[in-house]
Amino acid sequence: MKFINSYFLFPLLALVLLVFALSNQMFGAFPIGKLMQPFVGAVQNGNNQRINASRFTITRQGLSDSVTIFFDERKVPHIYAKNTQDLYYAQGYVTAYLRLWQMDFLSYAAAGRLSEVFDKEDFLDIDRNQKRLGIEEAAKKSLAMMEKDPETNLVLTAYTKGVNAYIGELSYKTMPFEYKMLDYEPEPWTKLKSALILKNMANALSGYGEDLFMSKMFLALGKEKFGQLYPEFHSHMTPMMSGATAATSQKSTRPDHDPDYLTYSFLSANSLVAKSTYNPKLGSNSWAVSGKKTKSGFPILASDPHLGLSLPAIWIEMQLSAPGMNVYGVSLPGTPAVIIGFNEKIAWGITNGADDVKDWYRLKVSDDYKKYELDGQWVDLGFRIEEIKRRGHAPFLDTVYSTIHGPIVNDKGFNGSHADLVNCALKWELHQASNEFLAFIKLNKAGNYTDFEDAIRHYRCPVQNFTFISKDNTIAVDHQGSVAVKWYGQGKFILDGTKSKHIYSRYIKDDSLPKVHNPASNYVLSANQHPTSPSFPYYYNGYFSETRANRIHQMLQQGNQFDIASMEAMQLDNTNFFAELILPLLLQNTNQTRLTANQKSLLTGISTWKGTYDAGDQQALLFDLWWKQVRDYTWDELTQYAFFMRPPEDYVLLDLIQKEPTSIYFDKIGTSEKESAADIITQSFVVAAREYGKFRKEGIRGWADFNKVNVMHMTNIPAFSKMDISSAGNPEALNAISAEWGPSWRMVVELGDRPKAYGIYPGGQSGNIGSLHYDNFVGDWQKGKYYPLHLFITQHEAEQSAKSTWTLTK
Repeated sequence: MKFINSYFLFPLLALVLLVFALSNQMFGAFPIGKLMQPFVGAVQNGNNQRINASRFTITRQGLSDSVTIFFDERKVPHIYAKNTQDLYYAQGYVTAYLRLWQMDFLSYAAAGRLSEVFDKEDFLDIDRNQKRLGIEEAAKKSLAMMEKDPETNLVLTAYTKGVNAYIGELSYKTMPFEYKMLDYEPEPWTKLKSALILKNMANALSGYGEDLFMSKMFLALGKEKFGQLYPEFHSHMTPMMSGATAATSQKSTRPDHDPDYLTYSFLSANSLVAKSTYNPKLGSNSWAVSGKKTKSGFPILASDPHLGLSLPAIWIEMQLSAPGMNVYGVSLPGTPAVIIGFNEKIAWGITNGADDVKDWYRLKVSDDYKKYELDGQWVDLGFRIEEIKRRGHAPFLDTVYSTIHGPIVNDKGFNGSHADLVNCALKWELHQASNEFLAFIKLNKAGNYTDFEDAIRHYRCPVQNFTFISKDNTIAVDHQGSVAVKWYGQGKFILDGTKSKHIYSRYIKDDSLPKVHNPASNYVLSANQHPTSPSFPYYYNGYFSETRANRIHQMLQQGNQFDIASMEAMQLDNTNFFAELILPLLLQNTNQTRLTANQKSLLTGISTWKGTYDAGDQQALLFDLWWKQVRDYTWDELTQYAFFMRPPEDYVLLDLIQKEPTSIYFDKIGTSEKESAADIITQSFVVAAREYGKFRKEGIRGWADFNKVNVMHMTNIPAFSKMDISSAGNPEALNAISAEWGPSWRMVVELGDRPKAYGIYPGGQSGNIGSLHYDNFVGDWQKGKYYPLHLFITQHEAEQSAKSTWTLTK
């Protein structure tokens, strides 16, 4: 729904939205009377006068000098300050103006405080779980570390003052709509809130875990079958470190370690594994080419992080300029600095490293929760009391127990949905004190590869891949973060918390972490794949994806003379490399004598398909239905386990079809005959063709008719969201779009005499649902368009291009 070219329409639309929300009984009673008051209520949130004003002067305490903010045609702020402190003050101020409710709400969610906002009992368990995960405790530990660093503390303090300067001038009339709708007010911003938002992102990127599932599968399958179906590595890989370096050329030393402590009695008598709310597919693409492979002779970097799609958008664009720094990119609302972006000399992108940095330890705990066993001794359990304030209810006091390993998230008083993890302690790198802010503060000012490496060494969790280019034609990618030194298999399964030898304490040194610097290929790439080959001397495990990396490698290897347009085309590439690889094998194993004339016709049609998920593609859906059925039929034995969580990777099944077509896994449960791979593939096509016919009768023709994307408001109110967007792309394509997640920011940068850059994200600069700038980028994002990103070199350039100008004076 598009709001607001007319103030006349907004009161009516606001009323409709309120009625819709009330009908869903999502939040309890709304303050309808206050909301509908014409001079202070919802109608005032359609007022865009301030951001559209050609000149606007604001006097604010806390500044040491004046700051000028130029807004361009897309309401991107270009902030010019005379010193660093004032720069970050202004960043906090303008971010709060554009996104206050969003950043504040995220801090509540991260800290386990949603019960303070929503008058519903449903949120108590969510808050208890969040408190027990220890995210707020981790943020406090990290903040204490940050405040000891003078540079970080200056930046956080200034940013916080800027946010509070904006909050201080708010009245009910000017308050963001969501505060009015939910009937609460913004509280003062704190440095802790900024730390919480960074930890919240770390949680999103590293909160997934399969320890319990893997443990049970190992017991159910046995060592040999488990190793075949869930291998650490397979042959269909493009490791980040494709070129051998001193680190990768060492001979692997992998002991044949069996987790002999794993027994059914060790795990527990329970059999279920709760479905995770985390998405291991949340990843990203990033690659870079040196000038030897570009038309201009200058290096080019492309970056597109894949995250959940939401309104207000995850990112906010801006330029930050002060003596010694001039940087452009996207920031996380609520945090200072630019997270992904470029300056006049360097550019960088980030992808999730996908390493498993979250491990569970099975404990022996006394009945009274006073002690736990470690190396044959009973040790005191630590504990803290968490007070959870609840709107409309008395506060809830929760006891959170902790051990040397970490917190006990689930105990006899709080099973949640994880009964099998009761009395397990969580060891998570997120809990360690770290100062990722300093990494970004330094990155924003970096001018070369040495500066880049000095900056990212402060980045610890979650492990990320930082892709880099510089004006001197250096390209690189670094796998950066805290990666523990583990014995083979350590952390893949539930660990024995009664033995201290299961607790790791050493970490791979930064100079031994995987990295690639100016390779002979003249390109580097990162797309959440394995960072190394099996020859890497250290063990690690994780949730790696190879298909997008394989496609990027294919395109960069084959191409030369790249330019910005060809890099944009790569980011929008809809080819599923795996689908293109497996299709000939499926066709080869299909017994056409068992097909009807219509099915043969469909088979002929898909035989020339190139794995593309373009908007109008009519074969993509048929392939998806076919391959899903092949997987379901093949892995039916595994789905019989009550604890089943996910099937083996598709590349494992590809190898099985190719090398073991008579494997027992192709023999379907419940049939008298013994099926082969060819039988399964043929039967799957028959079923897929039938389902495909049903979709055709419903009017589904091109892929975009089927592939719908929702960019949801953070309250999940559809009327505040962009729903059912027809889209090209596929989770396994470079244009990795699914129903609720996808490219949250597309950016392409070429460094030369001055940077040339283009980008877009699905949202808008404003978090105000009554603003024209709330969701105005979504349509262009869906169409694959890019906007020029203006890194103005001088303040005069910014002033000449400004559509509106704010001056902050002391």
